[in-house]
Amino acid sequence: MILPIKQNYNRGQSFRSSVPVSKKMLNAFNYKSIDKNSAEYIEYVYYLLKQMCRQTAEINVETERLQDIAELKEPAVFIMNHTAHQMKDINAAKFFNALLYREYIYHNRAESCPRSKIFANKNILKKQPDSGEEYKWLGVIPINAGIRSKGKVENANTIRHVVQELAENKINFFIFPEGSLAGLTFLPLKYKFQPGVSAIIKKVLEFKDKINVFPLGFAHNKDLSAIHIGSPVLFCKNKETYTAGRGNINSEFFDKNLADFYSGKDEIVLTEKGKPVNSSKVVPYISGILAKNLECCTKEAQRDLQNSGGRVFEI
Repeated sequence: MILPIKQNYNRGQSFRSSVPVSKKMLNAFNYKSIDKNSAEYIEYVYYLLKQMCRQTAEINVETERLQDIAELKEPAVFIMNHTAHQMKDINAAKFFNALLYREYIYHNRAESCPRSKIFANKNILKKQPDSGEEYKWLGVIPINAGIRSKGKVENANTIRHVVQELAENKINFFIFPEGSLAGLTFLPLKYKFQPGVSAIIKKVLEFKDKINVFPLGFAHNKDLSAIHIGSPVLFCKNKETYTAGRGNINSEFFDKNLADFYSGKDEIVLTEKGKPVNSSKVVPYISGILAKNLECCTKEAQRDLQNSGGRVFEI
């Protein structure tokens, strides 16, 4: 039986996987027979992700943002930072997904909840024993990720499909916005934040009037990871006017110059020289706001990592 996390959780407590799990549940020869639209699919992926998550993680679930996400009636976009330990970043993304699916199961939303999708380098997937077929079944979307990729047309078709699924409330979309620049660890995040995720948000707003973007800040040491679930940044479009919500403005790490633009308001209109930014120019403005929010949550994760209390809750 899956219990709600908030009834068993105290701040300063970390999470770890309660593996091993049922071999029957994780029979690799049976996974393709599971209907992706069924509750069984979410349960299967939850147990499989638990099997994959080996490192303990400190997560700020006392904010109840995880529960809020699970109760949302619409899907969300999640942006995540890369660190110098990219494999641990991927593990942290899996860990968060395991917890999110756990919440969906607890709230009886396993059948109807959005399925998680995430981009991955096509060439890396091909190196898997099954050419990445199981990962694709789990929600990994192959994409040409090279800096000078020749697959622009193929990528455009892939992105169009992601936009359609978000607009139809079918998926939650996860992305590392630094992409192939993630290895340039000496550069500040704002210089590595690529426009792809912002272009997707702009496209979604052509079909929906709003979309929530949650920053997930990651940090790691030798034995522990920290995942800081940020407050959502709500982007809206009304005719040709784009607005951005307050996001993580209450954090002490939030950019002070950006905070001044809000001046107590719940949202700001994206403007250039006092006039609303039109759709042809809005992408870098979305990127700027998201980069500031993700950078803020990354710093929160680093502090969470330092302040971990050492108590452990098993998922």
